[in-house]
Amino acid sequence: MTIVKRNSLFSFISVSTLEQVGGRILPRGRFARNVAVLAGGTALAQGLTVLASPILTRLYKPEDFGILAVYASILSILLVVASWRYEMAIPLPEDEVIAANLMALALLVLLGMSFATGVGVWLFSNDIMLWPNASPLGVYLWLLPISLFGAGGYQILNYWAVRKGSFARIARTKLNQSIGSIITQLSLGLLHFGPLGLLAGQMIGQASGTMTLAKLARRKDSEALKKISFSGIRWAANRYRRFPMITSGSAVLNSLGLQAPVLLLTAFYGPQVVGWFAFAQRVTSMPLNLVGQSLAQVYFGEAAQLAREDPRRLRMRFLGISRRLLLIGAGPVIFLGLAGEQLFSLIFGNQWQEAGLYVQLMAVMFLAQFIATPLSQTFSALERQDLGLAWSAGRLIAVVFSIFLAHWFQLTLSWVIAIYALAMFITYCILFVMSLLAISSHIRLSDHLVAKRGGRV
Repeated sequence: MTIVKRNSLFSFISVSTLEQVGGRILPRGRFARNVAVLAGGTALAQGLTVLASPILTRLYKPEDFGILAVYASILSILLVVASWRYEMAIPLPEDEVIAANLMALALLVLLGMSFATGVGVWLFSNDIMLWPNASPLGVYLWLLPISLFGAGGYQILNYWAVRKGSFARIARTKLNQSIGSIITQLSLGLLHFGPLGLLAGQMIGQASGTMTLAKLARRKDSEALKKISFSGIRWAANRYRRFPMITSGSAVLNSLGLQAPVLLLTAFYGPQVVGWFAFAQRVTSMPLNLVGQSLAQVYFGEAAQLAREDPRRLRMRFLGISRRLLLIGAGPVIFLGLAGEQLFSLIFGNQWQEAGLYVQLMAVMFLAQFIATPLSQTFSALERQDLGLAWSAGRLIAVVFSIFLAHWFQLTLSWVIAIYALAMFITYCILFVMSLLAISSHIRLSDHLVAKRGGRV
């Protein structure tokens, strides 16, 4: 009975109250409701994380956060190909049985990739520790295959829940993830476990909610799940082969573009600098991505349908969302750009003042990322993974070149971060334009096909 009351209260907060607030900012109707529900759960989850941060920064050193950042970077790169991106295709088919076979395929691939990661850690852990300034990470690499399987399983089941429109359930799992991570990190921090406390907390947090979503799928979609077969899995693997063939490459390049700064800064400047940089991104990205990440999931599900039925409405939705994201993100970015250094020193302690300076230097980049990243789901909805691959390659080149250039000329750390932020701002502007042009191209193709059929849709 206690569980029912707690879930009912949470549902009331996320669906009712936050829907009313979100409806004033976001488009009205079902779309606004879904975003408000998902954003509500994410708000509670990330709000707890932000509230715990001032305590965590006093239990752990910047070097500990640096080790967490390097570990999370490696895990993030592996996670994008953990199921060969087949999970991205789960919301697309109209037929439930095809989608169920896609989910089974993604889980089988994840199992194989987790095993391969374990073998790779066993064989190459010494080589990984040869990366400059990365040797403290070596004793924790055994956590990688466990983390990959847990986070990958949640990722797959999350896309199934997106397909079914179970956004309230997703919101609750995000809250569970945050609570599990915070409790673990605080407990192990008080016991002076060092970096292991942060790593274990992240691992437990990412895997939390997996069983909840699995039970939901088994209870509500048992008929489709019973029809999973090896022949169906093979057919789904072939039909959506563009996702592993093209989207996986794009995802790896995209993840490398995001994680390369951590890896390069580790090699050039050590874990303390990486701890400041990663913490600056962590704290700033949480509130800015609160709406962005939730909106991206809902937008992807709707964009796939609009791409088939009404491409012109998809373009209107794209432009409307971009304007609202600009209005939502501009205020926080201006505030952080003006007061980041003083704010971080006051809230997190004097040893984190440098992280606040990094936030000020990257503020405009965060705004561009906040707007462009959710809308880049357009590439997957239109099955234009080639455009995503091209952009990801360009972004990776820009990241590596900007940091190498600043390091080559032996510029101060402030200039290194500033040059990196400028390069990223330009690439996110390009991403926005490419997404919009992809929709326009799809509209022209759709009009051509309609005209070819004599005006019959």
